[in-house]
Amino acid sequence: MMGVLDNFRSSTWIYLTPVAAACAPIAVLRTYFNQHLRRPVRRLLPFLDPFVTIDIAAKPEDYSYSYYNSKAKSSDAYAEVLAYLSEVCSREARELRAEGADEGHGFVLSLREGQEVADEFKGVTMWWSAVAENKASYRSSGRCCRLTFHERHRRLVVDEYLPYVRRTGQDVTVSNRPRRLYTNKKQRDYHSAREEVWSYIDFDHPTTFDTLAMDPAEKQNIMDDLEDFRNNKDYYRRIGRAWKRGYLLHGPPGTGKSTMIAAMANYLNYDIYDIELTTVHTNYDLRKLFIETKSKSIIVIEDIDCSLDLSGNRATMLPAAQDDEVDDGVSDRKRKKGSMLTLSGLLNFIDGLWSAHSGERIIVFTTNHLDKLDPALIRRGRMDRHIEMSYCRFEAFRTLAENYLGVDAHPLFDAIKMLLQVVDMTPADVAECMMMSKRGARDADACLGNLVHELKKKLEEKEEKKKVEEHDAKMAADGKENLASEDGKKDNAQLEDAARKKNDREVMANGVNNGESSSGPKEDY
Repeated sequence: MMGVLDNFRSSTWIYLTPVAAACAPIAVLRTYFNQHLRRPVRRLLPFLDPFVTIDIAAKPEDYSYSYYNSKAKSSDAYAEVLAYLSEVCSREARELRAEGADEGHGFVLSLREGQEVADEFKGVTMWWSAVAENKASYRSSGRCCRLTFHERHRRLVVDEYLPYVRRTGQDVTVSNRPRRLYTNKKQRDYHSAREEVWSYIDFDHPTTFDTLAMDPAEKQNIMDDLEDFRNNKDYYRRIGRAWKRGYLLHGPPGTGKSTMIAAMANYLNYDIYDIELTTVHTNYDLRKLFIETKSKSIIVIEDIDCSLDLSGNRATMLPAAQDDEVDDGVSDRKRKKGSMLTLSGLLNFIDGLWSAHSGERIIVFTTNHLDKLDPALIRRGRMDRHIEMSYCRFEAFRTLAENYLGVDAHPLFDAIKMLLQVVDMTPADVAECMMMSKRGARDADACLGNLVHELKKKLEEKEEKKKVEEHDAKMAADGKENLASEDGKKDNAQLEDAARKKNDREVMANGVNNGESSSGPKEDY
């Protein structure tokens, strides 16, 4: 009897449950599920589906609340994932979509919706797919990259794989975009975004270290130094130094200082920020410019000895405001019109607290007069390496001959080698000689003959100048000897006159003494 009753109850419950579920309010069912069923279901899910998904979504293209009231681009993480997938995983996908790169003329390949590719990291397989995100939210753009992996690899994915994806995506983005040459805009205040304080053009300079006219051993040494800097982020952090390096290029005009900067930028794939200090009015403006630079860049200040008074007398670098205590309002008006940029501000720009901002940077100063710079500005730690850009010697000439004429040997090379050992000619002058010939063509014989002619001409000028200097030195020495001879004669005459006068005085004194002795008192008889 009890069995029949239990069967009746169970069958009744089976038939009544759908009816009760249909009749019960949704809120009641949701409450019942949250209170009694959610926890058991969550415990069962890992056994039923042990995979975890992470969505990396693009940001909306327009923010009505944007601070600058302009269109916001996709998030950095999303763009970096796209770059990573385009480089690493897209070869396995059969259905792709191509989008124009934000910079340059290339394309970024990404997965079409529904496509999935596998990626392996440290022996663990993950899957990437393109999905459409729920567009109900105003914060969604509808585009998303989804990463799927097993639950037991959560820590590996979060701590190592995702940072690796971002770093690789950054490198791919930097390597694919065109180099840029920035310069600061001429304005008094810098209270604006990066695109408003810097103007730029695409940097397409053809110079590389292969074409740079310099001693090969010195070039290789510089390239190794740059490579060590680029690959030692962890080392700089371990020793407690900002990830930056300073180079001071010094030498006569025309020795290739600007060309060296272009070769460094092309070798490292870095942008160049060329700061014109004469348009920077205060230390704050200089700091603002530095903050608005990107990592992987070379910050250049050319002819720094001409930009500021950096002769070593720091008292001359103090702002005019300190003189206002003793001067009248005229000094204040002059100060406002002039520059308030100081040597102290420039030093803080190089290695102050702000110098560790946003990744690796190289700072390059150039000067034609090394002796005019303050020692504090060019000491190690600020300008870590001093590179002398000197006159053209034979090894540098061979590079120029290969670049301009396509020859690595010629009968005139021996004569040119001998002349370059005794004649100072800049690489710019040597290059100009090889670009010009009377025939108007790039004929090696004519161009090298023109170079030999110019070197001999400079040698004659050098010898003539040496003769003039020797003649002037000899005349100066003879003049000193004649002057010394005349002075000696005068001294001798003065000595003789003094001796004669002394002798006369002695004679007179003797005469007086003799007279007195002859006219002495007579004896009484």
